[in-house]
Amino acid sequence: MSSNKPFACRPDVPIAAVSGRCAALALAGAICATTASAQEQEKSSDDPTKIATKAGISYTDEAAISGSLAFGPATKVNARISESGQWSLGASYLFPFGIVTFSASSLEFDNEASQTRYSLGGFIPVTAMGVRTGNWQVFVPFGYTYTEGEVVVSALGIEDPFFVDVNSRSGYTGLFAIYPFNEQFTLLSGAVGTVGTDDFTGISLGTGLSYHFTEQDTLSVFASVIDNSFGSRDRLGISYRREF
Repeated sequence: MSSNKPFACRPDVPIAAVSGRCAALALAGAICATTASAQEQEKSSDDPTKIATKAGISYTDEAAISGSLAFGPATKVNARISESGQWSLGASYLFPFGIVTFSASSLEFDNEASQTRYSLGGFIPVTAMGVRTGNWQVFVPFGYTYTEGEVVVSALGIEDPFFVDVNSRSGYTGLFAIYPFNEQFTLLSGAVGTVGTDDFTGISLGTGLSYHFTEQDTLSVFASVIDNSFGSRDRLGISYRREF
């Protein structure tokens, strides 16, 4: 008859066997942690599901600094702020199916309209759905967003536009793809569509090219277009980031 006592307390189990089992458990735990860390290291620095500590600077029509701080293999916080005070702040958690992020951000458009967004969403690699994409790494961005801000209203005979406060709830989805030409150059491209309350609609398009001149350092050029019910914004820029 087998004993209900833990094996460590059984008198018929030699101390050496107990120590051996404990060592095996510790070794298995260390292997799991090392494997998770190795998997993150193998991901491209452009992969939106990668948990890593990074810092960077970018320039479009103004300079901005950004970064992320990793806490263990599954959690990180992200932040960005520009010269004009536009900002974003978020926290991400990596699940087996993909990454989920809660974020808040402020944005100004070319017509001087502004919006503040609160979003819960993330990225799912299509390989998690059993889809094979060859050398392409393809992700599905998804999420729910609450937006509040101002839209510009112009009237005949009024030289200066005035603003009306609005808010909207919306959902978004799209595709984001990475294609590594080689170890140094990577192509990025994505599109996201949004539909929400109060006839809110929007689309965001972006593309870029990254040059990884070391394993930790990346230089990128990129172009983006945002067009939604609040306004539109086109940007062409360059960025540098360092992964630690």
